[in-house]
Amino acid sequence: MQKRSYIGWAFFIGLLLVFPIFVKAPYILHISIMIFIYTTLGVSWNIISGFAGQLSLGHSVFLGVGGYTTAILLVKFGINPWIGMFAGIFTSVILSWMIGVPCFRLQGRYFAIATMAIVQIVYLVITRWEYAGGARGIYYPLRNWGLKAFTFRGKLPYYFIAMSMMLIAMVVIYYIENSHIGYYLKTIRENTDAADALGINVPKYKMIAMMFSAFLAAISGTLYGQYLLFIDPDTMFLLSVPIMLVTIIGGIGSTLGPLIGAGVLIPVQEIARIYWSGSGRAIDQLIYGSLIVIVVILQPKGIMGMIDSITDKYKKRKYKLIEN
Repeated sequence: MQKRSYIGWAFFIGLLLVFPIFVKAPYILHISIMIFIYTTLGVSWNIISGFAGQLSLGHSVFLGVGGYTTAILLVKFGINPWIGMFAGIFTSVILSWMIGVPCFRLQGRYFAIATMAIVQIVYLVITRWEYAGGARGIYYPLRNWGLKAFTFRGKLPYYFIAMSMMLIAMVVIYYIENSHIGYYLKTIRENTDAADALGINVPKYKMIAMMFSAFLAAISGTLYGQYLLFIDPDTMFLLSVPIMLVTIIGGIGSTLGPLIGAGVLIPVQEIARIYWSGSGRAIDQLIYGSLIVIVVILQPKGIMGMIDSITDKYKKRKYKLIEN
């Protein structure tokens, strides 16, 4: 099974590498880039909420802090965005620690409400902070182009960078799921008291999950800003719900859930926006919301849960045939 998994991943990566050779339409590449970015964000949210069971309603705070740190260092101080990305990662990880220390004392919905309050506070601060562009946001300078400047004229370089970051996120979550960290986090998710009784340092592993989560979200924030060449509070700090939905629809607590969810939701969202958003009736939002409601009602475990259910039925039928 492990060998098949490696073969499948090698085939998938090979497919991603050759995809731009055959599909060169800028808009298709744009959708692909957004799928990669949202997959990375979904993986980051999945670590803290899917594995550790800590429902975060303000996860975009790490996306925004990572993106704004890179942007401010670039625009105000002329610091290379690659260096700014690491600064954004450091800032987001430190922020995750500052959030985790008091908030992990809370349980259930109180933790969720606290995270939602934090992102709203940061959003209001950035909106009123003129040094960070205020509500107008920050426009990136177009003085240099190329890999060193992290700014490109076409979408192809962004495609490969976003793909690489997504694959890094998939490696991280695969490592977590198949290591003692993942087992501890799942135990904490199922029963915190039992985990504590087994000798698991619950606050420590919750904090590890939060830091991994912030790390991946900050990378996405830098890439998102560099790709759009503009960031503002709405763009960076109001994406918590879409990040959650990508993972919930794909399958919360699973490795492939965010990838599948992003692969389904982002194209549907973009196509609906193209064909129906101009009607003035918000039909695109209606279609998007209806799809979410249908999947959540029919299969609460998401698309991955549906796939697992079909696979289990196939295996049971196969075993029955063998016994007969």
